[in-house]
This record gives sequence, C-alpha cells and structure tokens, in this order.
Amino acid sequence: MTSSSTAPYPMPGAASPPADGPPGGIIDPRRSVLVVQHVQKYLLHALRDSAPVGELLGNIDRLTRSARSVGVPVVYAVRIPGQRARQAEVAGGARHALLEPPAEAEARAVADVVRPQAGDIVFTAKQYSAFVGTRLRARLTELGRDQLVVVGAAARTEVLLTAAEAWMQDLDPFVVGDAVVDRTAGDHEMAVRWLAATCATVATTDAVLEAFRGGRADAAAV
Repeated sequence: MTSSSTAPYPMPGAASPPADGPPGGIIDPRRSVLVVQHVQKYLLHALRDSAPVGELLGNIDRLTRSARSVGVPVVYAVRIPGQRARQAEVAGGARHALLEPPAEAEARAVADVVRPQAGDIVFTAKQYSAFVGTRLRARLTELGRDQLVVVGAAARTEVLLTAAEAWMQDLDPFVVGDAVVDRTAGDHEMAVRWLAATCATVATTDAVLEAFRGGRADAAAV
C-alpha cells in the first residue's frame, strides 16, 4: 500500500501523437459535452499519495467552469463500489490492497472544488463505462451532441472504457491527458497512449479551454 512518504508522479505534459494512430479531432463546443468521471472524495483520498490529484482537480475545475460559461453540458458519472470489499485500483506494489467499500452517501460525495452545479447532469454508472446503466447515450441524443471530452479517474478503467465505448457508438471521444490520473505514471501513460493510438484524440487542458472559447483549436496533444 502507498505510504505518506511516497511522492505523487508528475502530471504528464503534451507529447506527440503516435505515428500510427488515428488523425486528431477538433473539439466543437456546439457538439461536445464534458464528462467528469469518478472524482469522489474517497477515491481521490486513496490516490493522493501516488497521483497528482491537486493538478487533476485544478484542471477539471478550469474545464468545468469554462464549459458552463459557453454552454457545454457538464456530465458527472459516479460509480458506487459493490457491497463486498474489492481489489483497490489505487494500491501500489506487487499486491493490491483491499478497500472496504464506503457507505453510499460517502461514495457519492464529489470533491468539493469540482462538485456538480445547478444544471449539470449526474449519472450513476454500474460499471467502469459511463454508458453502462445510465441514460448517457439517450441524453446525448436529446442534446444533439456527439463529442465527449472525458476527464477524471481512473485513466485505465473509467476513462479508457468510456472513451472506447463512445467510439464504438460512432461518437467522437476526446480525453484530456493532464486532467486524468491513475495509481501510477505507467498506468496513466499506458491509458492515454492506447487511446491515442486506437480510438480517441488526447488533448491538453489548455487546448480544450481554447476550443471551448471558440478557437476550434486542433486538440491533439498525445
């Protein structure tokens, strides 16, 4: 298990897209929604010693504020742990530690700095993907939106599988590489590079903010 003396890995910056990956997309604020995944307090508390949680929350705060200001819908997907203790996605070392699932009210509590605001949409997902057990797909159709900008935790599970499922549903997924975290730098890097090489455009927070402001910048960053 991680200890308080373990330093969080540094948040990755921009990098070149894989040469064999799909062409990068362009974010259009008239077509996009911002999907914020699994930023409940209990998980981020467990991740704080190994992942750059402060930078994650700072970047998500900037993105949610910008999205709301320009009319981009903000969708939160929370996932409640099962009743049985499960292997923690956040534990370090050769063996994963077991986390006792928190009470449901605690499990639903989103970090204060990025908590949902009036007008935001909140879904409870049954699995890692934000599409499973929710009305996310139907809500996108109702809103006339077909681009998902995905942020949150964990990069290799919730974020990766939501973006991949969006692509399989003929939607246009974007993942903000410096607004996601995982338990290790290697897991983080694996997730964003796999996404960039297969099904999503990976962006930086600054590129997405520029696009939300109407710059329609090429968001490709990894």
